[in-house]
Amino acid sequence: MKIAETIRKYKLLSEGLLSEGLLSKGLLSKDNHSESEPVLVAVSGGADSMALLYGLLEYSPALKLSVCHINHNLRGEESQKDADFVRDVCNDLGIPFFYYEASGLSGQEEEARQVRYSFLYNCAQANGITKIATGHNLNDNAETLILRLCRGTGLSGLGGISTLRRIVLCGVEYSIIRPLIETSRTEIEKYLQEKGISYRTDASNFDNIHARNRVRHEVIPALQKINPRAVENLARSAELLRQDANFLASLNPTNSSTNLDNAGDKRIHIPTMHRRAIHAALENHRNISEKHIIQIESLLTAESGKKLHLPGGLIVSREYEYLLITSNNKQKSEGFCYDLQINNSTHISSIGLDVQISVKNRDITSPINSSEMCTKYFNYDKIIEEQKRKVLLLQLRSRQPGDRIYISGVGHKKLSDEFCDRKIPQSERDSIALLTLGKDVLWIIGRQNESGRSSDAYKPCSGKPMLMVEVNYGDG
Repeated sequence: MKIAETIRKYKLLSEGLLSEGLLSKGLLSKDNHSESEPVLVAVSGGADSMALLYGLLEYSPALKLSVCHINHNLRGEESQKDADFVRDVCNDLGIPFFYYEASGLSGQEEEARQVRYSFLYNCAQANGITKIATGHNLNDNAETLILRLCRGTGLSGLGGISTLRRIVLCGVEYSIIRPLIETSRTEIEKYLQEKGISYRTDASNFDNIHARNRVRHEVIPALQKINPRAVENLARSAELLRQDANFLASLNPTNSSTNLDNAGDKRIHIPTMHRRAIHAALENHRNISEKHIIQIESLLTAESGKKLHLPGGLIVSREYEYLLITSNNKQKSEGFCYDLQINNSTHISSIGLDVQISVKNRDITSPINSSEMCTKYFNYDKIIEEQKRKVLLLQLRSRQPGDRIYISGVGHKKLSDEFCDRKIPQSERDSIALLTLGKDVLWIIGRQNESGRSSDAYKPCSGKPMLMVEVNYGDG
């Protein structure tokens, strides 16, 4: 039976043997395969997800399964019946059931997909699970290839639905696994019938108002008249194209596999293989067509600061030698400001920065405040003098209008000019921590993995008390 073969190929065998396929790609841990591996299964109640759930239970009983159901509230009472059905199945099987409910959706496929994955990641994160299984099948892959061809796409888009997709959120890597991606819809329905497994039928799947349904009910049958194995051949072509794309990506030093989310941005270095780099950076955004790629390429010759607004809330801007891709859903930095106290540690959760300050009474015996150091020393007597004279507070904060830093041979320099000279993108400037005394910037602490400039006006003096400031980037 095909479904048994594919489940076995992608999961641990019930007798504890290691199999080929996704397991060799790190889908499940080889070191602890004798223990139950937690996997979150996305179950809508339809044929595909029910076959996935029962297939994993039957052919990989060692796995520790949980079920996540998302109610999109697009079909009124029928949506609730789907949720009740899946909940009852989980209760009968003794499987943990997690329920999420969406509201206000327009019914567009891409919108629902984004909401669905958002809930899946939230559920996995809340329950300490890093493997998520979905019921995508061979037909889904063929349909996706046709849709992307019609919309216009590059090599990466022609790769269809990947068997394994990884995404890093808040420092944790999650894997989306698709054990049925080589199993056709016909084989899935046959498995359900033979096992006597009930499932729900979504009537909207037969409404040809949606592009995917038109491909499913009109295009695919027409292609199967040309070749009965059209679905298998399309899916196989997608796999070959994905292999080509992965190989070419491995040759491209500018490619980044980081996924774009509300927690971070993505940069593409401009000089080499720019079209492939742009495709790679946007491969998970299905509203982006070849027309948009051409528009993005126009930014390669634009001046810094130029922006392009794309579907799905994406914004592409030219920032010096980079293209910056971000989402307008990303929360804008509101800035921060902390009053500092001696011998206390201050943590800025938004940028994952810890700052410890203390006073040292000793002679200087080593180079002070080199650009490589993450610990800086300042003239504590002068700080105290300025505080008394102007009633100023020593603070750790983000930039404010009028900030300046003193540089030997230059004098007082506007912080905005310093940022511009260092080519720090506008999108990052509000998140850079500053050690300040009023409008005087003692230290531009900088971004992670670098150390910023410190003021020459507060250099420590040998034999005098020093303010020692030590920074450390944590997990945030």
